Amino acid sequence: MSRPRQKKNMQSNYFESDGETSPRQNYGNLDEKLTGIFEIDHKSYDVTLSDTKLNWSPMGTVIKKKKSKKKHKSHDDDNENQVLLKDIYGVRVKYQKPGDGMVLGVEVYTYERKDFNRLKDRPILLGHPSGEVCSLWATRIDQIISGLPGRLRKVKVFVQAHAGIKTRYIYRALVHPILLGAKIEQDITEVIHNETIKQEMVHLKLSNYDCIICVGGDGTVNKLVNGLLNKTQQNHGIDVKPTTNPAKPMIPIGIVPTGSSNNIAHSVLGTDDPVSAVLHIVLGHKCPVDVCSTYHNEKFHSWGFNFQYGFGGNILVFANRYSKLGQRKVEAAFLKGLTKSKLRPYDCDIQYIPSPKNTESNPLDGVVCHTGCSVCLDSSMGGSNFGSVYSDSLQEYDPLAISGTSSTIIDLTKESPWRSTKGSYMNVAVFTLPGLSEMAPQGLSKYTHLADGCMDLVLVRNTERKDFIRYLKRHGNSKNQFDFPFVEVHRVKDLRIRGRLGTTWKHKDWDFNEVQYEMKKLELSVISERSMEVVNDLSDIDDDDEDIKSLGSGAGLSDDDEDNSNDPKAQNNMRQSYSAPVYRKTFYEQNRERRSKKTRDKEEKKKQSEEMKTRSVWNMDSEIQRDIDLDFRIHPQLLLICGQGLHPQTPRQEAKMGCLPAF
Repeated sequence: MSRPRQKKNMQSNYFESDGETSPRQNYGNLDEKLTGIFEIDHKSYDVTLSDTKLNWSPMGTVIKKKKSKKKHKSHDDDNENQVLLKDIYGVRVKYQKPGDGMVLGVEVYTYERKDFNRLKDRPILLGHPSGEVCSLWATRIDQIISGLPGRLRKVKVFVQAHAGIKTRYIYRALVHPILLGAKIEQDITEVIHNETIKQEMVHLKLSNYDCIICVGGDGTVNKLVNGLLNKTQQNHGIDVKPTTNPAKPMIPIGIVPTGSSNNIAHSVLGTDDPVSAVLHIVLGHKCPVDVCSTYHNEKFHSWGFNFQYGFGGNILVFANRYSKLGQRKVEAAFLKGLTKSKLRPYDCDIQYIPSPKNTESNPLDGVVCHTGCSVCLDSSMGGSNFGSVYSDSLQEYDPLAISGTSSTIIDLTKESPWRSTKGSYMNVAVFTLPGLSEMAPQGLSKYTHLADGCMDLVLVRNTERKDFIRYLKRHGNSKNQFDFPFVEVHRVKDLRIRGRLGTTWKHKDWDFNEVQYEMKKLELSVISERSMEVVNDLSDIDDDDEDIKSLGSGAGLSDDDEDNSNDPKAQNNMRQSYSAPVYRKTFYEQNRERRSKKTRDKEEKKKQSEEMKTRSVWNMDSEIQRDIDLDFRIHPQLLLICGQGLHPQTPRQEAKMGCLPAF
């Protein structure tokens, strides 16, 4: 399919100039209908353009067509001979040669559904030989769709070239032509290193763009979300703390999934198809989502969506280790993580605040989040006032954590809202999104909602290896993965997780020296005795004692002493006169120190190995975080992401590829 041309952008090294696009302009009255005769698929049609739709009917004898065997219509409307203008993202006058030659007609860019969640680009050519008529129709359609809410004019694009093997090809062949057809100006930046997005967002002026698009996987999305939210809080002068409410950014983000893990995009779009993602972006489809903030030692750490500790964290470490295997690195990571030497439980102390009792949803109610979800729509936690600081009615979870409010009265007689549990867990997971993927078509947490103001806490207690494998396999089929006695699920508002290190390992403290300890203790006792004597002596001295007063003015020093005190040569001679001879160690002592150092390094290495068995890492949206002790807080509907969620009629699917092929 040919696309309109655009002038070369000096900020982009991806594309060359093909031609030019005509600027938008006002033409005619939008309330008047346009009618004309056009040729569609080599047949003549009467075409009518109104302010809401474009429809056409065949001329002459009406021939009854056979019913189409397609399961899905191009749109929700049953009439195939019309297109709603809200479903059109671009229009242009098509020539025989790009930008020149004979006029072929008006080409309208819309879409059709390949299945319930996947969209397909669909160009419609209204053939007509008159350039004036085609220009009139193209201008009128362009004027109407440009006034629709959510349509974009300029976007910032971050391309993560290392997210997948075909990322550059996907952007050039699939994403760029659709953005060009929608006449959207692009400012492209290729992600070179981990700090590229962070550095760009610091100096980025958000008001110059209508949307920020990232082409990559979950790690790229996480960096973009952190950069955007941190930039928004900086603009509002908000210091993010556990007791503060952040501001909502006015600008949405678009996600084009091209990485190895696309759980975030798949949850919001219902698919990981890049074409569907960019069509949602250009059509202005947006939905609010919850975002979780994390804190370490009462200090803000980062933003995120889904987190896993234990088995989920180990899988990410192994996957990075096997990155040379390409797409099979995930399978290799699962097989490595399920070996008897690597699969182990981890001790944790967990505290959480359950979601309010008036919330209609619970983590085991069987209600799946989809487009127009009643649970998310009925949630009154977030609202839709983007660009301002929202008010959370349940922000004061822990009264002891609030300071600076003299009007707060702490009633210690009331029951604490916090619930606590502890034990050994194979995996600890926190979900704000369902986490759909190819290996988990129905989600890592099936009944988690996008914008209900809650997060789901999934705890998998210590169990046998075969039972844990059964739990993993249920993520790829329609069975409930939570239907096990060793799995707990809680819908929570606030969460604290603390790791507990084992006490079985006993090691020698090489930093302890008994002789030095006794000598230091003796010195401290002597100093304390002298200080007591000085205090007693000073208590007997009168204020009029001239000898004591003269000490402060330097009395008692001779002139020679004063001169020598400023002479460097004299100071050097004094040091040499009082310096003791240097002790030289014997060969026996040197060998003993080398042996002790070798033994010490060996024990330290063994100690670290034993400690690693008692602690894991956090998998934070496919990013490794080694700080175990974290606090989590949910922020309802904090962010807008381009998409519409899972289609309500989506059938239950099985995993296309098994992550456990050997079991």
